[in-house]
Amino acid sequence: MLDWLLFLGITVGGAMIPGANFAVVLRNTLNGSRRSGLLTVCGLATSLMIHGTLTLLGISALIQNSPAAFEVIRWLGAAYLILLGGWQLLQRQPAAENSAPNHNGGSPFIAGLLISLFNPKVLVFFLAIFSQVLSPEQSLATKLLYVATPALAEISWFMLVLALLGTPAIRQWLMRVKSKLERFLGGAMVALGIKIGLG
Repeated sequence: MLDWLLFLGITVGGAMIPGANFAVVLRNTLNGSRRSGLLTVCGLATSLMIHGTLTLLGISALIQNSPAAFEVIRWLGAAYLILLGGWQLLQRQPAAENSAPNHNGGSPFIAGLLISLFNPKVLVFFLAIFSQVLSPEQSLATKLLYVATPALAEISWFMLVLALLGTPAIRQWLMRVKSKLERFLGGAMVALGIKIGLG
C-alpha cells in the first residue's frame, strides 16, 4: 500500500506539471465549452490506460528499444502538436464575445488521446516508474490498479482545473483575455512540438 501511495503521489505530481496536456485541455475548453474540456480529459485518461497496458504487456519496452519505432512516435507527437498549435494561431477570432464556440481541430476526445498517446515522454515515464513498482509476484488486480492510477490521477486533477475554469470570476477573466490566451496556447503548442521533434 505504501508503494502505491508513493506511486499515486508521483502520478498526481506529473499530472499537475503544465505541458501539452494542460495546453490542449485549456485550448478546447476556451474554443468549445466545459464539455469539450471534459472530453479532452477523457481522451488523455484513455491514452494513459493504453500506455499502462502496453507497458504491462512489455510492448512499450520493445518500442523504446527500437529506434525507428520510437522516432516514429516522437515525430507523430511533434507533428500533431504543431498542427494543433498552428491551427490555433491561424484561425480567425470571432468578432463578438458571445459568438458560437469554435470547434476547429476536430474531436476534443481524439485531441486528448493523440496528444498523450504520441508523447514519447509518457512512454518513458511508464517504463521507468513501472519497473520500480511492478513485480512478477504481484496479483493481476494489483497490476491493474497501477495501470489505472495515472488515468484516475489525470481525471481528478483536470476535474479540479475545469471546476476552477467554470467559476464566474475566472470565466469572465478568460473571456476578456480569450484571444490573447488562444494565441499564447497556439504558440506554446508549436514550441512544445518543436521541442519534442528536436528530442
